[in-house]
This record gives sequence, structure tokens and C-alpha cells, in this order.
Amino acid sequence: MRKSSTAITAAAATVALALLASGCGASTSPTAASPLRVAFIPQLIGIPYFTAMEHGGQAAAKRFHVDFNYDGPTTASAASQLSIYDSLIAQHYNAISISVLDPNTIDGAIARARKEGIVALTTDSDSPNSVRQAFVSEASNKALGYTLADQLAKELHGQGQVGIVSGSPTATNLNAWIGYIKQRLTSAYPHMTIVDTLYAGGSSSASLQDAQNIMSAYPHVRALIAVASSNIPGVCQAVEDAHKVGSVTVTGYGSPMTVKPYMQAGVMKVSVLWNPYNLGYLDVWAMRQFALHRPLKPINHVPGLSHPITWNPQTKVLLLGKPLVITPNNVGQFDF
Repeated sequence: MRKSSTAITAAAATVALALLASGCGASTSPTAASPLRVAFIPQLIGIPYFTAMEHGGQAAAKRFHVDFNYDGPTTASAASQLSIYDSLIAQHYNAISISVLDPNTIDGAIARARKEGIVALTTDSDSPNSVRQAFVSEASNKALGYTLADQLAKELHGQGQVGIVSGSPTATNLNAWIGYIKQRLTSAYPHMTIVDTLYAGGSSSASLQDAQNIMSAYPHVRALIAVASSNIPGVCQAVEDAHKVGSVTVTGYGSPMTVKPYMQAGVMKVSVLWNPYNLGYLDVWAMRQFALHRPLKPINHVPGLSHPITWNPQTKVLLLGKPLVITPNNVGQFDF
């Protein structure tokens, strides 16, 4: 009987090891045979900005030996983001990061991920009232809003009407930037006025229509701010179609590849952004750190990034750095 029990115990142990090796069960713990699996959900795919984030994430995944999944909707849809998020939870990914379109839609999924032992981060656009463990931030919202306002004021010599065409009305990052733009203009440039703020989602055609509506309603408008990178082509086209190049300037948060043709055409003179490649890289590094239970420091030196990265444990914000000002003089230096 003793020999039989020993044999049964050994057999059971063998089966258990086989199950662990095959990845059965809901465990999200990595093993030597099953590396970390991390995923990023952008607001939408197919635009240069998020493609640059994807490439940065891929580079970090290769350097740090993790499996990286990049998957998002083809149009800016919070419901589609939620569907992808729930699928990743069901596949027991070790870490999921998302650029949040609508906190009300995604906060429940973030809570479900945490309950399953999955690392849950936000990046690019936050959901600060969720249970996310960190927001991997491109730059501070205040710095982004103030920088754009200062650059536009310089271009307009501190005077004139300004219209805004933004993306999703629920995107926390876009709304925060708009808030700081308005705050800066009100406090520092009293002769500049925001006449209207419209929301086109991620649609170029809707951005075109919104820009046309603003120029029609306010014929003396001197500038249009295209808040999201995906709004820029439609807004710029509206100015070109109206033959107002030179009298109505466009600025916003656009990647160099997105804004380059419009800078060459004279429609835009300034765009404010950051390096989305580096943001995607930092996001994957952060997901790995959390998944391996490695605490962040106030100042972090990330292999592959040339500058230190700050961490605020109170706000749980991991900050990439300062805004990047893109002009016709440097737009050709970037490949994103």
C-alpha cells in the first residue's frame, strides 16, 4: 500500500506540473516557459501617433523579453475598447494598459482586471478615479495646456478669437488640456477669446465640419486648435478649402508626420506634443515592473531612455517628461 500511495502521489505531482507548464488555470504569474504577456489598448489604430506608441512598445518588449499585444478599435469607440479589455482579462494577460476614452465605460473593467490579479495601468489618457495602479503620463496636463496657449499667443501677438475642435468629449486628457489652455489664456492673454469648443471624436470628416461651422459662425476667428492628433487633418483641410491659409492658423497636439504637410503648406506653424515612441516604450517597461512587483523610485533610470523618469506615489503618475514644441524648422527631424 505504501508503494502504491507513493506512486499515486508522484503521478499527481507530475500531472500538476504538466498543468502549470501548459498555463492552465487563471494564474497571471510568469514562468521561464511562459514570459510576461502585456497589452496596450489605444484610443484607435491606424494614425501615426498611436502607431509610434506601438513601435515603442515593441522595442521595449524585445529589450525586456516580454510578449506585447497592441490592439484597439479602428474608430474612437469606448465600447470597442471595453470589448477588447474584457477579452484580454479572459486571456489572463499579466498586465493591461489603456488610453482611456471614457472613464465611465472602462473603470469597471479596470476593477475586474485588478480582482483577477492583472496589473492595470492607464497611459496617454487617464481615469484618475479608477483603481488603476499607475498613469503613464506623456507630460503634465498643465505643461501641455500652458505651452500650447503660450505658443499660440506668441503667433497671434496676444489678440484674437480662437475656436477649438476636440476629440471625444469624455477623454480626460483632452479635456484637461483644454481646461489649462483656457486657464492660461484667461490669466495671461485677456485679449484672446475662446469662442466655441466642439467635439468631433476621432473623425476627420467631423473635424472638417466642426471647423467649417466655427469659421462660419465666427468669421473673424484667427485660430483653430485641433486638440487630438486625429482632428488635425480635417481642421487643416477646412482652412484650406475656405482659402483662409494665412488668416486662420491651426495648432494642436499632432505628431510630426501628421502635421508636416500642413506646416509645409503654411496652415500650421506650431504643434505641441511629446515623443509617443518613448511613451509606448515607458508603458511596457512600467507594466513589466508592476507585474514583477518591482517598486518604482521617485527618479527612475529606464534602460533605453536617455532621461530620468519621475514617479509620484501620491498621484500614482509616472511622468515621461516635458512637452515637445514642433515647428517647420524641426518637423523633419522626427519619424513618428
